Amino acid sequence: MAYLAAHELMRQPAVFVDAAMLDSARPITAGWGGDWAAWKPIASTATEADIHELEAAIGHSFPPLYVELLRYRHFYELDDAAGISFIMHDVKEWKASLWDHYFFLQEPSTLRQQNYIPFAYDPQLKSLCFDFNRRTSDGQDCAVVCILNSYQNPAPTQLLYISFFDLLLDMRAAQVQRDAPDD
Repeated sequence: MAYLAAHELMRQPAVFVDAAMLDSARPITAGWGGDWAAWKPIASTATEADIHELEAAIGHSFPPLYVELLRYRHFYELDDAAGISFIMHDVKEWKASLWDHYFFLQEPSTLRQQNYIPFAYDPQLKSLCFDFNRRTSDGQDCAVVCILNSYQNPAPTQLLYISFFDLLLDMRAAQVQRDAPDD
């Protein structure tokens, strides 16, 4: 988040920024399509019951680190140094947004039937999904795949990470490399 703030990347069209997430310490600026407001991450309001409701609907338990992410902070964007953009987790619409991705966008029923659950996008806006067909040996985590064509059945995929944990490690490594001082 520090990188986003330092580079004025924590801004959204003002009409979309919930009052609870508005960073009133930073002025609204004129930009493409109108006014842009600065936002700040806030403590998540996602409850254990919310998470269980989503898990029951998709028929799988999320990796524990993803649950921690959902229960930690609300955000519009996260640092995408590794080319990963998580589905927006704003204070009011986070659950509806995930619900839409699981049940209403593209051909989600086909993805769900194949045990792929979207949670992010790559730079080409291809869905990144938990692959519940490839659980880790302890059953607590699962592989992350890129859906190459969500309209094809079965959906062709590319394995990106053997676990969500490995994705998070890669994201952190990309941030460290980007932020390293030039020699």
